[in-house]
Amino acid sequence: MEEKKIASKEVKMNAEKPEKLSYEKLEEVCMQLSQQNKQMEEYIQKCHAQMQQMSQTIQTKRMDYLFKAVELQDNFKSDFIVACCDEIQQALTVPEEGKEE
Repeated sequence: MEEKKIASKEVKMNAEKPEKLSYEKLEEVCMQLSQQNKQMEEYIQKCHAQMQQMSQTIQTKRMDYLFKAVELQDNFKSDFIVACCDEIQQALTVPEEGKEE
């Protein structure tokens, strides 16, 4: 009975020890990780580009709605229309070079 316990402990200890990899195997693993890293970088760049495009689309759509609200100003409170006009003006104003806020 004790022999089985000792044998099972040895198996557990062997399972806990990490297997030492050969130089060739390490090199292979590094190449795989490098390829995965490149794929992830490409994926991240693609997602970033999509997010920028979506952000621009949202901003354009928002401007459409702001102009529509100003066009139909009789249907909104004057404070809201003033805020819409301010936002439109701010979005359409090109900041002067050399002048930082």
